[in-house]
Amino acid sequence: MTSIRPRLRALPGRAGSGISAALGIAVLLLVSACQTRPTPPAVGTPDAPDMAESLAPDASSPVIGQGRHRVQFLLRDTITQEPAAHRPFALSHADVDLPFVTEEKDVYQGITDAQGRTPVIALERAAPAHGWMLLERFGSGPFGERMRVVGAGGTREFPGVAYEVVVCSSVPQLYRGVTNAMGDTAYFASAGQATLHVSVMAYDGSDAQALKAAIAPAADDAQRARHQCAALPDDAD
Repeated sequence: MTSIRPRLRALPGRAGSGISAALGIAVLLLVSACQTRPTPPAVGTPDAPDMAESLAPDASSPVIGQGRHRVQFLLRDTITQEPAAHRPFALSHADVDLPFVTEEKDVYQGITDAQGRTPVIALERAAPAHGWMLLERFGSGPFGERMRVVGAGGTREFPGVAYEVVVCSSVPQLYRGVTNAMGDTAYFASAGQATLHVSVMAYDGSDAQALKAAIAPAADDAQRARHQCAALPDDAD
């Protein structure tokens, strides 16, 4: 089975400075491509916010799955905290298999509606409320990973951190985003074997405009992705 392996380097922000190497930032790989589902940290406590914001199911929303137990979730933009409309997402549960997902990773991939909502998820049995995980998604395919930006020793998560990920696969691609309240990156999905080159940007976390500028697409993104992937050592394959 193939895997996706992260790499980490410091990347100066394009819009100001803030977090530095002195804080001992690291990136934790939280999901192995060979596992059947993510294993999230404990949730439902003040120090560990819920990883999916639930809504009262809307009868007008499309329904995925079958069963009388129905849930629906809202994806928020990690910078503005506004509903993330028409945004690719990845939805999973720590303890429940999603019967309508055939891939081993057991992660449902979709796109939010105009109000930032997922479809209504229908299940035969109710799933524990605190096991759901909803993340923005980059790419698509049966393999995938998410990472978490933490302090030295993993004792502190860093929400609102701008990051850059180069996905080295058959067609190299570059993505930028901002970590969520748990310090998690987006979910990176791939059709096959890939290597993730993860970079954390220095930034002014109090400035939303600076964050938006830091993750804005650049004209040379495709060229940079190809260059970084070509520079990876042979053992990264």
